[in-house]
Amino acid sequence: MIKEYFNNKTILITGSTGFLGKVLLERILWEAPEIGKIRLLARPGKSNGSPHEAAKERLEQSLLDSAAFARLRSRHPDFLSFLDEKLEVYACDLFEKDLGLKKKDQTKLFENLDAVIHIAACVNWDERFDYSVRVNTLAGARLMEMAKKATHPPRFVHVSSAFVHGSRSGEVFEEPFDPKKSIANLLGNGKHPFDLDEEIRRALEYADKVHEDADHPSKKPLFEKNARELAGIKKYASESMDQLFQRARNWHIRQELSAYGRERARLHGWFDSYTLSKAMAEMLLTKNHGPVPLSIIRPPGITSAVKDPIQGWLEGYHLVEPLIEGVGRGMIKAFPGDPQTIIDTVPVDYVVNLIMAACALQGEEGAMSVFQIGTSHRKPITLKEISKIWLEYFKRDPLMDKKGKPCKPAPAQFYPDPKKFVNFYQKKRKLPLTMAGKVISSIPIVRSLGPAKKACKWIDGTAKQIDRLCQFSDLYSVYTINTWKFMTHNTLALLDKMPEQDQKDFNVDSSTLDWERYWTETHIPGMRRFVINER
Repeated sequence: MIKEYFNNKTILITGSTGFLGKVLLERILWEAPEIGKIRLLARPGKSNGSPHEAAKERLEQSLLDSAAFARLRSRHPDFLSFLDEKLEVYACDLFEKDLGLKKKDQTKLFENLDAVIHIAACVNWDERFDYSVRVNTLAGARLMEMAKKATHPPRFVHVSSAFVHGSRSGEVFEEPFDPKKSIANLLGNGKHPFDLDEEIRRALEYADKVHEDADHPSKKPLFEKNARELAGIKKYASESMDQLFQRARNWHIRQELSAYGRERARLHGWFDSYTLSKAMAEMLLTKNHGPVPLSIIRPPGITSAVKDPIQGWLEGYHLVEPLIEGVGRGMIKAFPGDPQTIIDTVPVDYVVNLIMAACALQGEEGAMSVFQIGTSHRKPITLKEISKIWLEYFKRDPLMDKKGKPCKPAPAQFYPDPKKFVNFYQKKRKLPLTMAGKVISSIPIVRSLGPAKKACKWIDGTAKQIDRLCQFSDLYSVYTINTWKFMTHNTLALLDKMPEQDQKDFNVDSSTLDWERYWTETHIPGMRRFVINER
């Protein structure tokens, strides 16, 4: 039923060059070779050609270089011809009001279109708030408005995040958001009313203000000072002072707008600009989808594939990979987290199974459904349990350091109170360094010596690394301290609607996972092969 749905259909996908998008695109082409067309929105890469040619070139390079498409390349020896037959690429810019699409392309894009699967997003938790709003909140809403104007409105699948539940904890359900209520309002501790349209307006206006302030003459000395500091860093050695000045200015703007995103998010019961912007996207779509059938998919942290397209396939670092590598290399001695917190992750092919099932089975005009997929409901595992599996794995099969010697894995000490973790690093690590630097700098004859200069430079760099670690822990700790139980009743009901063969081919029931086998035989070996690139 699911495979057959895609035969001769025309589907629009955004985000096809990302981790999840690649797996979805490959899976549709693999399972439904009789699909009509897949239209892809892609950001143009660097090219001397037209935006369309640049977008197509970027996409093809992404597919040709990716191990995710290996079996498709084997099935279709003339892979580029196969892609030309099945794919239509449109250059776009999700930051723009019209998504960077010409009117004629908008019309062509939605002509005889059967479904939209919207995945593209800014996934950085610490992204500029205006960027998050433009891409995560407004781009999907603009796609929906275009879909509503189509002669035959397509069904619409929007990939959100389970973490839109913010500071809720315990059991959280597959329910749409009320556009007039924040998480803080729902929990009864919100002193500030929530207005969706006003929040979007404030984000964009504040960005304009920060840009204007950055151009004020009073900021010039600060940017010049920061540019001189950047000039002493090896990787910026080839840049001119004007380029470094602009880099310092952009960094300042990003810091200001990132901090503003955290401030607005936490005021309303979310954690960061990512979760707030994704929640607002859900609100806009729920409010305005009209006759378009809407399915919202909420995955938690997405991990490597169990089976499709390749066992263990992964691209880049996501929620747990920095922790895993830190344990394996013995680099993480301490980390903010509650050992009893449930860590909810789900393999990427489970998410793709749900996207395809929702697209195929949810087509009633004007219908709206929310589907959560994760493991905390049916197969929970705690931070203590998961880190023990990782540690024992690396004791048996260690990572290698730069000299080819085995790394010594070490257990991390978890701090359930992130403030205590920050105090530990600030007092036990940064304070002694700072004091040593002051002592060296206070003695003229010592500070002029070469070794002393190197020591001061190392001390300054290490202190900045500690500051970044503390900032990172502020963002990351909410995911290792707060326990959500993402209930999946709607997803399981969708599974029950599938024929028996589809239930096997498009499994969305995480209770079938064996955690120890998954981490030690699939995810970590896949991470070592595809991300760390061990030989």
